[in-house]
Amino acid sequence: MSRYMLKQKPNNFFMQRFVVGVTLFLLSFCAQSAEDPWLHLEKAAQAARKLSYKGIFLYQNNQDIRSIEITHLNNGAEEFARIVTLDGKPREALSRGNNMVVFNPSKENVMIQTRQNQNLFPAILPPDIESVKAIYTLRFVDQERVGGREAQIVYLEPRDEYRYLYKLWLDKEYGLILKMSIHDQQQKVIEQASFNQIALFSGQDLNWFKPNVDTHKKYIMDDAPNNKVSHEKYCTIANLPTGYREISHVTRTMGNQPYPVHHWIFSDGLSFVSLFVNQIPKGHKSRVGVTQVGSSHIFARVMNGNQIMVVGEVPQATIQKISNSIQDIKVH
Repeated sequence: MSRYMLKQKPNNFFMQRFVVGVTLFLLSFCAQSAEDPWLHLEKAAQAARKLSYKGIFLYQNNQDIRSIEITHLNNGAEEFARIVTLDGKPREALSRGNNMVVFNPSKENVMIQTRQNQNLFPAILPPDIESVKAIYTLRFVDQERVGGREAQIVYLEPRDEYRYLYKLWLDKEYGLILKMSIHDQQQKVIEQASFNQIALFSGQDLNWFKPNVDTHKKYIMDDAPNNKVSHEKYCTIANLPTGYREISHVTRTMGNQPYPVHHWIFSDGLSFVSLFVNQIPKGHKSRVGVTQVGSSHIFARVMNGNQIMVVGEVPQATIQKISNSIQDIKVH
């Protein structure tokens, strides 16, 4: 009996070591996954798009303060949202996927405008946060209650001078961003939004997905510029700020201008910057210099008879570098 036990003991010993080794590996893997802070950002990015919720948040951009109601539904195939401004003049927006329709009332009519949906609160994070990892560091701090829910505070701190710092309050249960603030290089808050009430729902009813802005008025489409997706290499753009890439490029006619305007949109996943380039008509005065309007910077210059203008809610260094990224302009 003892010989048998002694003979089998080494096998049990190695088996035990194997089981312990596998267990430690799995525990280590789970621990790494649980401790990886970026997983919380991935959860937040998905929560804003995949959850169905309704709430009211306070939005502030410098002196502009508004209460906004949002209803968001994901039916498993598409996203639907209705955004209603509760203060001042009635204003609504309906979005389906990346397309948004805005309803603005005037004295006699309701003007309808179409635009692209660009990461509106609480969906401010890109679906894929890999690009964010390269340009921001992540830091967890305290916990706090927002809108009656427990939230984890997270800082997205920029690695360079070309972007702002983000402070996020993530719902501890679902990951949804309950509050956010954007800070400039002097730590001044330039933009913020915070839910004061938020509730999740599971219904698939879309009866709410319609405008309710003075139904007695006539709804008419606003005269939008004639946009055309451009494949023309009008100018060479190189050396953009790290992390920024071209999202779109269109040409449009603006009013009675004889020359089309080229419009590019660049993004690093969190911020969006517009670049406009057009020939300066004879007799028209060009613009040069830097202007700040609220949290947005505008940088204008002239190159080879073309007006170059860059606009975005980004640091001044960003719009200047994007403007200077234009290497040459096609001669007509």
